Amino acid sequence: MARIGLFGGTFNPVHHGHIAAAHAALDALSLDRLLFIPSGHPPLKGNDGLVAGHHRAEMLRLAIGDNPRLGVCTLEIEREGPSYTVDTVRQIASVMQHGTEMIFLLGSDCAERLPRWKGIDELRALAKIAIIARCGDDLGHLPAELLRVPMAPVAVSSTMVRAALTNATNVNHWIAAPVMAYLCAHDLYAKASCHA
Repeated sequence: MARIGLFGGTFNPVHHGHIAAAHAALDALSLDRLLFIPSGHPPLKGNDGLVAGHHRAEMLRLAIGDNPRLGVCTLEIEREGPSYTVDTVRQIASVMQHGTEMIFLLGSDCAERLPRWKGIDELRALAKIAIIARCGDDLGHLPAELLRVPMAPVAVSSTMVRAALTNATNVNHWIAAPVMAYLCAHDLYAKASCHA
């Protein structure tokens, strides 16, 4: 039986913490493959400061390089209207080989909002849910049925990267060089940071 990880998030932009989390999930959950799913229009997070989906998808492709166990699924950024995870997972399930086990991964910053997600019961029926902890996160209060992905601390977030870019601070230690080149070439986030 194949085990596929589905890693949802805005990835605005993708950074080393996202890639480290993906590798931790591949190992901890014995996944055959992991697909990053950049959100289109997240209903609970909002779109403030969210760059266009095609840019975020391309930065993900650049960040994962030629790793055959990692991929990018663009269903949400191609779909009109709000991006509900249950719709995406249902669509993926409809084309998966029978018997494929899906595990939906999300950052611990999203875990608190999980009970408010549309179709959460259907989502749990379609896929197991795993929480990826950030540095110092306490996940003890979360439901026991949620899987945990232990990973080495990576003290970075997309919010930190965007703030640093806005302040023309070097972020090469947080994001891959091809991602930096891409966001500079397309004037994403903060043009000034590309000349720091």
